[in-house]
Amino acid sequence: MSPRIPKRMAGCPVHGGLAVPAVAGRHTSGRRSPLFGINDPRRVNSLLVNKRCGMCGQPLSDRPGGKYMLLLRPADFGRGYSAEPAAHPSDCGPYAINACPLLNGRMTRYSTSRRDLAAERCGEPDCDCRLWTDRPDQQERAGAAAPPFYAALYRQEDYRLHWGDLREHRDVLLGVTVIGIKPLQIRLVTKGEPSMVDLARALLMDLPLP
Repeated sequence: MSPRIPKRMAGCPVHGGLAVPAVAGRHTSGRRSPLFGINDPRRVNSLLVNKRCGMCGQPLSDRPGGKYMLLLRPADFGRGYSAEPAAHPSDCGPYAINACPLLNGRMTRYSTSRRDLAAERCGEPDCDCRLWTDRPDQQERAGAAAPPFYAALYRQEDYRLHWGDLREHRDVLLGVTVIGIKPLQIRLVTKGEPSMVDLARALLMDLPLP
């Protein structure tokens, strides 16, 4: 049974009983299936820059004492940023945890099928899919063991973008910074199948052990 869709996500498209996250790759026409688990880079950048939730697409809290949630792997803590946009901690973040099979523990490995994004372009000139490209990290994850995932809660005042180099490109927007920022809370969401590197990172960063 699909988890209940929160009111904040009521405006999102629904596919197979699940709300389609704002960050997910999708066709403009809506006639083809959305790409759960594969993000649209333009949507990602827009949500990051405008401090919006990656699930519902609405603004994150900017009031004093407001909070945001990041869903992180040990590798994300290690590199110092989350490539995924933040989420509202009261509803959108928990919905992602309940709905995503990697986060709720129903899948302990990434899908073995490699998505060919170029082949999924619909050909319509005004559709965002014309810009979809296959990323090496997405292809490399096919069939790999799922890492542990953590839900980390942060103060809205600590929200900062993370910029850096990506292959041959310089000063690229990479995500939301976590390095040097003390979270209010870190909770292990799912154990996954941690590698020795994951366990070492968890120990070094004082994360809850999977």
